[in-house]
Amino acid sequence: MTNTNKDEKVLTEHKIPLTASEMGFLWTQYINDSLAICVMKYFKSICEDKEILPLIENSLTIAEKDIDIITEIFTKENHPIPIGFTDKDVNVNAPRLFSDTFILMYIQKLEIIAMAGIGIAIGVSARSDVSNFFRNLLISVSELHDKAREVMLSKGVYVRSAQIPSPDKVDFIDKQGFLFDFLGSHKRPLTTIEITHLFINIQTNAMGKAMMMAFAQVCNNEVLMPLHNIQKLTLLIVQKLTNSLSKQKGKQLLPTVFTN
Repeated sequence: MTNTNKDEKVLTEHKIPLTASEMGFLWTQYINDSLAICVMKYFKSICEDKEILPLIENSLTIAEKDIDIITEIFTKENHPIPIGFTDKDVNVNAPRLFSDTFILMYIQKLEIIAMAGIGIAIGVSARSDVSNFFRNLLISVSELHDKAREVMLSKGVYVRSAQIPSPDKVDFIDKQGFLFDFLGSHKRPLTTIEITHLFINIQTNAMGKAMMMAFAQVCNNEVLMPLHNIQKLTLLIVQKLTNSLSKQKGKQLLPTVFTN
């Protein structure tokens, strides 16, 4: 199929304009990477663990390379370059707010989130330059995740999801109320996917809580100060949600994720 523009001129692949999806994912990736650069620069300034420091540097290198590639793509398209986070948004000389173990867990969690988003970006990218960018990025991110996981395992801080007995037969859903049956008086066992979502949500909420508590201690921007009350409310909601999720796992006799 030949691609043409409104003047019926044939467009070669590299001349085809970015789609909304490609534009959106590139823009989002740029913002995310600009934030990652700020965070990793701070982490690099406070990290003392020689096994974790290379992971920070790896993450920083990936983000900086992404910024360069996306800037090049947008420039060729005469597209405005996003205004992301800069060195003005981070104080790398600020006192330590996070332990090295937290930094390690943050990197591993960040790559998990990144892999999910990049997978979608690849699926909606038609142009080869955009698709290749996200495909190469997925390889880099997945490799960094594997390195972070190995360091966590070696240090004994990797939290595994719950283990359950293998089923002895295949069961089929035979009633429409199955989805909400775990909430009633006669609760069914959680499915493996439900256990997985509980596990991920508890970990994510705990990490978000830790970061909000840290930032609330050092924020001195007059514009952001009124948000402290919102932060406190958010922390309360996160804590209640985490407790609720942990209780749900407890009722199923599943180990609760360590969140402190």
